[in-house]
Amino acid sequence: MSVRRLAIVFLALLVAAASFFSLDKPEPLTFPFAIPIQLQPGYRPPEEGVTLYPTEGPFGIGVIQTITVGSDETLFVGTYGEGLFRSKDGGARWKSSNQGLKDKFIVALTHLGNGRLFAGTIRAGLFTSRDNGDHWVSANDGLENTEIQSIVSLPGGRIFAGTGRGVYISRDEGEHWKPFNEGLTNVMIRDLVATEDETLFAATQGRGLFRRKPGEALWVQMTRGFHYQGVEERIVRTLVLGRNEALFVGTFGAGIFRSLDGGVQWQSANTGLQNLSIRSLSVDGAGILYAGTGEGVFYSKDDGAGWSPLTEGLTNIHIHSFIALEDGTLYAGTKEGLFRGRIGSTWEDLHQGLLISPIQTLDYGAEGIAVGTEGKGTYVNMNDMWASDNIGLVNLVVRDMARGKVFLHIVTDDGVYRRQLGRHRWERLKPDLPADALSIGVDGTDRVYVGTAAGLFQYAENGGAWERVAAVGDPVTHLSDGKAGVLAVTTAGTWVKKNQADAGWEKMTTPSGVQFQFAVWGKGNQILAATDHEIWTGKTGGDWQALEGTLPEGTTILSVAVSPRNRNLLYAASNQGLFWSPDNGRNWHLARLNQGEPFEKQVNAVLPTKTNAIWLATEEDGVVIGIDQVGKNGWLTRVLSLFQ
Repeated sequence: MSVRRLAIVFLALLVAAASFFSLDKPEPLTFPFAIPIQLQPGYRPPEEGVTLYPTEGPFGIGVIQTITVGSDETLFVGTYGEGLFRSKDGGARWKSSNQGLKDKFIVALTHLGNGRLFAGTIRAGLFTSRDNGDHWVSANDGLENTEIQSIVSLPGGRIFAGTGRGVYISRDEGEHWKPFNEGLTNVMIRDLVATEDETLFAATQGRGLFRRKPGEALWVQMTRGFHYQGVEERIVRTLVLGRNEALFVGTFGAGIFRSLDGGVQWQSANTGLQNLSIRSLSVDGAGILYAGTGEGVFYSKDDGAGWSPLTEGLTNIHIHSFIALEDGTLYAGTKEGLFRGRIGSTWEDLHQGLLISPIQTLDYGAEGIAVGTEGKGTYVNMNDMWASDNIGLVNLVVRDMARGKVFLHIVTDDGVYRRQLGRHRWERLKPDLPADALSIGVDGTDRVYVGTAAGLFQYAENGGAWERVAAVGDPVTHLSDGKAGVLAVTTAGTWVKKNQADAGWEKMTTPSGVQFQFAVWGKGNQILAATDHEIWTGKTGGDWQALEGTLPEGTTILSVAVSPRNRNLLYAASNQGLFWSPDNGRNWHLARLNQGEPFEKQVNAVLPTKTNAIWLATEEDGVVIGIDQVGKNGWLTRVLSLFQ
């Protein structure tokens, strides 16, 4: 009987067997997130090949506490716990803007006319940026309290900061500060506003409203509280000046009050409001007033005499921050995202890129999955839910992860950190590296290596110091580790340090004219390496060859991996999705979602496990799990190839 006929008979038997077993109810999934995935509407069990299931996260940005617009209409939002984010394209895409910030609880943002930005934090004081948020530096010289709730500027370089313990003044654009508290006694300042004649008003937490005119030596209490239905409300949250400098105050629970004479006499301005918890007040260039409340946004075209709701399309009505621009464009911040609107239009959400940051790196071990993000730090899986894992971190841009025997290590924009496996407090490895860390790896002796643009460094645990690896002096673009050792890809070639006693770094022979972007361990001592469009296989001594199969035109390879369960099964993460090959790179297939549609979005990294679960780090959809139902030896592809 011919080989072709034997193959046909064998295939028929396999199809018959598959049909028989398919009569049984599919076995329940047993990987992490299996239960919530199987409860999703339209769930289908994994099919032959690789089936993808989103884990619906990690989502969340914390409450948006403050909003401002910087140079070139760059939009900034400060969150309560996850730092500062900015968008240069009107909210379509967001990037973390925390370089230099020492606290992730941002409660005040101000953009001065000369291009400078100021950010007030809860625990680390005031920070300033001169490059539209690229870098931040501390501006706390003279400030005696680290909680900065409000910032206002006056001509001549004068800036006033409302802190947890009064007002401070800087006469040199924030370089130095002095107390400006005469008449104020240890009180939190929630908001500050200045009139044309430079009279200052200060809203306080529990002592009402204060005023200080130019040249006066003391702050004067204008009102201890605001009376509404027999209750005196002493917490003033927000201030704004309307037309003709009418002063409006928003209170914690008594609504809005208006003064037309500089704070001497007051009248309630709550007609039409459906909620009296006023979170923010703002005014546009036409003098229209806006109020962000606990139950939506309201506007008034008649100087507060009456208010109308502006809530169509606002899916979260609990407003925490709010601004109105000169042209009437509105931005509202909530605990679930950011919205943009204007009178006469429906609110649109701008928070897709805020809710979920690009996932950059993955790690999986006995205690579960850990992921590193671009802007939200690290997350772990707890009871099939994503939990933030950022205690001890200052900067939340995570570039790379590496697991040792005792610690999980990460590289951030602020340096190298580690935490003990199974625990959740990060500590910084000191001293600082002489160059920005880009990638990290750990060898079999638990020695930590970090790749930088200035070369390769190793951490001397006993001495607590970084040592340059003299042999690898070129810029390191990628590090990876495995049972066989550590690989370092540089701009001038690829290096290996085997997990053997006294092994040093050796430069590998690489294909002539080929510049690898990264390299990972395959089966045994085999190595997979890739350019941005081509995958190679080789060994530590060389013997490289390009894989036979090719990916679709326009595909940029971002990560490659080998399945620990099936050494012929390869994965390639790319800008066009996850590709898998059951036959060591001869043929490639695009992974599909469980509904059957192809997943053609960017996958930054892929991490197979010893089970049939595969973890994917995506650019827009968070963490995705793939289920490998590929035959152990890629039998389907092998049989079908006989007919080609």
